[in-house]
Amino acid sequence: MLTLEETIELILKHKSEYERNDILTMIQEKRNELGPEVINDESAAMIVARELGVDLYKMSPSARQRIEDISESTKNVAGLVGKVDSIGTVRTFSRKDGGEGKVASIFISDETGSIRVALWDDMTKAISEDHISVGSVIQIRGAYVKMGLGNTIELNLGRMGTIKQLESDEIEELGVDFSTPSKDIMKISDLQETTFDVSLKVKIQRVFRVSTFTKKDGNDGKVLAMVVGDESGSTRLVFWDDKADEAEGIEAGEVIRVDRAYTRPNRDGSEIEVHVGKSSVIERGLKDEIDSVESTQTFSGSAEPLGMKEIAELETGMNDVDIEGKIATIYDVNTFTRKDGGEGSVQNIVIADKTSKIRVTFWSEDIDQIAKAKEGDAIRILHGYVKDGFRGGLEYQVGKRSEIELNPKGSKLKQLDLSEITEDVSSSTGTGLSSEALGKSNIGDLSIGMGDVDVEGKVVTAYDVKTFTRKDGDEGRLRNVVIADQTSKIRVTFWGDDVETVADIQEGDVIRILHGYVKEGYRGGLEYQIGRKGEIILNPKDSDLKQLDLADVSFESVATKASRVLIGEIDESNEGRNVEICGIIVDMGQNRVYYEACPTCNKKLEAVNGGYTCKSCGKVENPEPRMLYKITIDDGSGSIRATLFGAVGEKLLGMTAEEAQKLIAKSGKEDEPIRATSDKVQGRYIAMYGRVKKFGDAIEISANGFEFADPLQEIKRLKEVIQKEVR
Repeated sequence: MLTLEETIELILKHKSEYERNDILTMIQEKRNELGPEVINDESAAMIVARELGVDLYKMSPSARQRIEDISESTKNVAGLVGKVDSIGTVRTFSRKDGGEGKVASIFISDETGSIRVALWDDMTKAISEDHISVGSVIQIRGAYVKMGLGNTIELNLGRMGTIKQLESDEIEELGVDFSTPSKDIMKISDLQETTFDVSLKVKIQRVFRVSTFTKKDGNDGKVLAMVVGDESGSTRLVFWDDKADEAEGIEAGEVIRVDRAYTRPNRDGSEIEVHVGKSSVIERGLKDEIDSVESTQTFSGSAEPLGMKEIAELETGMNDVDIEGKIATIYDVNTFTRKDGGEGSVQNIVIADKTSKIRVTFWSEDIDQIAKAKEGDAIRILHGYVKDGFRGGLEYQVGKRSEIELNPKGSKLKQLDLSEITEDVSSSTGTGLSSEALGKSNIGDLSIGMGDVDVEGKVVTAYDVKTFTRKDGDEGRLRNVVIADQTSKIRVTFWGDDVETVADIQEGDVIRILHGYVKEGYRGGLEYQIGRKGEIILNPKDSDLKQLDLADVSFESVATKASRVLIGEIDESNEGRNVEICGIIVDMGQNRVYYEACPTCNKKLEAVNGGYTCKSCGKVENPEPRMLYKITIDDGSGSIRATLFGAVGEKLLGMTAEEAQKLIAKSGKEDEPIRATSDKVQGRYIAMYGRVKKFGDAIEISANGFEFADPLQEIKRLKEVIQKEVR
């Protein structure tokens, strides 16, 4: 967010007919109009600027951010300017919804430092359409900060951001020297593990042949390894994908320089390697003479596989190792949000052989390969690796090149009696999955994170069964009920076969559930989940709750009420929490406000050959528009984006998704619904409640509802809060 002086400077620069006192008067009048105790000078100045038609994205020297100003806590990159030092290639990837994404990286620098910027999707056009080049001075707005490799700060620029190449007069106005000093060359002997932004000048000693492999997404990968040296030592230099293509033709005896490389240990952890990735820069044809130290180590183009090992023989750092075991425990699939905003999934199992047990972790597509696995099955996994587990001990990870075989022919482990394995999975192999059963608990005593806990309650509400499509294409079912005891009530979720168990449940029935667990609900508050080992008893004969009169029980609703917070106080610790914010709508974006949805399952459709296809339902003849767009709200303490979906989005714009679709078709402009309503909405005071979510590494709010706030009522409310605090 710009400071007051920066905003005033921008207004005066582009509206020369006004004097400074005129602008200050307008700001004060705007504060008086909206309530001086509710809106501060900075927010009022932003509204005045927008009402005067001033583009706040124009460059102002005093508003320029420097790279040294960017930290992990930076929430708003509002005017970073730097020179482009290197440009990576644009690569494509497949999203979970079947669509195609694009990403590329650039490095920029100013007089205070350098930083990596990841460009996503349409932002990559700056590279593919040659809007920027090495040496360009650019301005970046709307990027968000994340921690990248090696715990270094980097920026991400998506569809809500802008990138602009500055003209020579704009650069001159800044008065900044963007010449980049040459980066120091490191010596091989000084290399350390997990170092990033490495620059080396080396002599090639040996070149291995290029190897190809298949990536998880089905695309081909490529790797090229070399042995290189300088005056201090030798190491292995590894080029990946496009950089492997770029390095082809390099011969022994040639001197090259690499910048923005990174280090990592080799497969057995005995040596440090240097890796050249998509953001690295290779310089060839150097005339330097290097009296390099010849390698005394045995390098190879790829590490030697360790072959089949018994579980008790496994050690941290083992790579390309094979194991075989009998499945002792299968845990539920968990989903999570990746750093790129996509959804990932992970599943753990515990397997045993005659020597010990170990936790095995499967990721994403590999989970499908064990979808039909059962406890007691034998499993053989090739080319995995061993690491320290999150809970201590060892874990075996199924990697990109691993091979999985269920119930392999000739396996002797099918006859293994797991009760004979005395090694506890939570000790030397350290999965830490076993936990003490908590027994029965009152609902009012439940808290997030409780596992293997029993509850009993009287059914308050029984909701209808819902169906959904799993990732494997099969149909899943779930049912929610709300139960209560004398202390509180809670939502309970049943999945799969458990839905049949409660098919005839009615309000007023008593239900006892054993071995469930507690998590935070999607709408806030707590939820009790029935896991694989849960046991359900309907109307137990020894229950005391049959006589419970729910009218006599005093408790809060299952979904806790959203609490009012300042935007500046919202951070990652609030993720998943329901909150209410109150501020001014300062931006409504410039994007399309709806998407084409499947009329059967409401999923987003993919445009294919002039038609639409749903990943779950197939070809769709008549897609339905569904509202989805983002706005930015500022309360003086900070700003945050809010996503408005469906009826909430329609309410703010005052039109349905169908009406927005027709308006776009008539005008030929994607942003016409925003343009048509921004005068009525932008600058208004709004109280919005919703769930805090992460989109990439940015914190946003998924709106559940809103009301336009009355500034006078807000002033009254704030006064009451202040009076309570000072009593």
